[in-house]
Amino acid sequence: MQLPELLRAIHTLAQTGGTPGQCEALARQATAFADMVGWAGSPIDPKGALLNRLAALQADLELRYAQTRSAEFAVVHDSLTDLGRAIARHDDDLRGESLGDQGDEDIC
Repeated sequence: MQLPELLRAIHTLAQTGGTPGQCEALARQATAFADMVGWAGSPIDPKGALLNRLAALQADLELRYAQTRSAEFAVVHDSLTDLGRAIARHDDDLRGESLGDQGDEDIC
């Protein structure tokens, strides 16, 4: 599963509901993506569009959870939080490295 496919599946889940098994599978996939973020050699979301998309999906999941009180939606929500944090941290680290490379010359 590619990231766009995962995001579409989570959108559908938030809009129409799903089984606990579907929620668990999507949460596992989001966690797997979060684990792979560090492998990217360049920024993943330099303009913040992906983080905005994740936030919108989380808002949709919060609404579904409020309607159903099904913990499975909270699990998917939390996995998106982990994915977003991993992406932001990765991109921040890369920005810091490029700034650090410039700053090292001043120190030496």
